[in-house]
Order: sequence, then C-alpha cells, then structure tokens
Amino acid sequence: MSSKARDILTNIRDTLRVSDIFADVTIGPDSDSAQIPRAEVNLIGVDESPANDRPTGKFCTLRAKVCVHVQCHKPSNAFARALDLAASACEALLTDRFRNDDCRDLPTGKATETGPLKIEPKVKKPYLAVTFEIRCNFESEEAQ
Repeated sequence: MSSKARDILTNIRDTLRVSDIFADVTIGPDSDSAQIPRAEVNLIGVDESPANDRPTGKFCTLRAKVCVHVQCHKPSNAFARALDLAASACEALLTDRFRNDDCRDLPTGKATETGPLKIEPKVKKPYLAVTFEIRCNFESEEAQ
C-alpha cells in the first residue's frame, strides 16, 4: 500500500474518532474490543488505472469497508441505532471529502463516495453490525 493510501485510511479512522460517534474506531477488525458502539475500517483494496493526462501517473481508488457495531436487546432498536450511527458516520466522512487534499475528483469517481448500508449476517444477538463501503479517489506516481 502506498503512503498516500495509508494516509487516506488513517484519515478515515481519525475522522470517525474525532466525530464522537463511536466509543472506539480501529483500522482492521478488533474482536477483542468490548467498547460499543464501535467502528472498524477495513481495507478492501486499491484499484489503479492509467492517468489519461500523464504517461507515468495513475488514477487510484482506495476501497474500504466501515463496519458499525452496536448492542441492543430489542432488534428493532439495534437496527435503528445502527442506521443512525452509520448515517452520522457517512455525514462525518463527507464533511471533508478531499481527505486533507489527498483525494480529488477524477474520471474514476468523486474524491470520496460512500455506498449503501448492508447488514452483517454473522453477528449474534444482542449485537448487530452494519457496513458501508467508502471509496476515495487519488492520483499517484507510485506503484501500489
């Protein structure tokens, strides 16, 4: 992973931490954490395509999954709480969609975009987890 991709991933984590939405935010899964609500930022990958304006440059898309964990003994309350937290997380992440000028709008997509919410099926009651994808587009001279 390039240093710019690492910086973007760290920025996503730090943005969620300072938003005061979650008790804990980590990069990567943290199955030992007892803090709820929490968020995990998991790198899916970095896609590259040749930049159409520079022969040595690359357009890159960092793809990550944000997993929001909640606990509630009533399933309807857990679902509503998880949706609220995920919506707040998306809003916080889109406040600075340029990720401190590391990202920009490119032909491959907007600087930062979020995807639809999905329920993680393998989480046992009274816990619930919802995820959404975040995509950040940037230019690079480095190979990923």
